[in-house]
Amino acid sequence: MAYKVAPPFTVIKDTREQDGYFFSAFNTCAGMVESKLDTGDYTIQGLEDKICVERKGCVEELAVNLGSKKYAFLNEIERMKPFPHKFIVLEFSLEDLIKFPEETRIPIKNKASLKITGKYMLKCLMEFQLYDSVHIWFCGNKHNAFLAISSLFKRINEMYTIGRKK
Repeated sequence: MAYKVAPPFTVIKDTREQDGYFFSAFNTCAGMVESKLDTGDYTIQGLEDKICVERKGCVEELAVNLGSKKYAFLNEIERMKPFPHKFIVLEFSLEDLIKFPEETRIPIKNKASLKITGKYMLKCLMEFQLYDSVHIWFCGNKHNAFLAISSLFKRINEMYTIGRKK
């Protein structure tokens, strides 16, 4: 069904998502509801099979996902495969990743025993992008990540309702 103007959309936030974003009614966003999502942290109501966004708040969180929780995270990446639009949104910079574990909150005494490096995590992210078609966004901080996701959701909503604006 084609619309002349994109109808308002509602963001779904996974109930297990901690310290995430709050989408209030603004512009074409009708607000947010919380519901359990099988894959990812955010999607759009009615487009749950089209868009999947996984948020990582810090390099340490990604390190855990690619370290001790790797198999659970790889299962999540596998569940993302059928989605036409899948994203891992990182609230840190590429530089933060490369420098890992320097300048992190990990105690100095624990850094020596780490088996994961920033370069290894970059390798994993590039493989997700190449082999699984997952878009990787280094947003630098939480505010930029929220703005990027807000813009993405607006465009996805338009894509599936009014098509591409000329």
